[in-house]
Amino acid sequence: LATRHRNICFVSTFACFLSRAYDQVRMGAISQTEINLVGSHAGVSIGEDGPSQMALEDFALFRAIPGAACFYPSDAVSCERAIELAANYRGLTFTRTSR
Repeated sequence: LATRHRNICFVSTFACFLSRAYDQVRMGAISQTEINLVGSHAGVSIGEDGPSQMALEDFALFRAIPGAACFYPSDAVSCERAIELAANYRGLTFTRTSR
């Protein structure tokens, strides 16, 4: 997924599923891969999706990656700005969104 400044890549899934790929994401950050990850359905109250879809530790995992920028916007306006910041960041970013 290394883009070498040609493309701006975004990957989006439920945040709890990104924890499965943590070791690959960590190695990508060490290799200076520029990728933007977006994890949705964060928190303990996500509705009918159930407890297996709740992401609780995702933000802590990505904060532990050296050089990663992490965003947790509170509404649609701040989410738009966070995505803009992520697109312009050189390196790995993680944006956590609520349902």
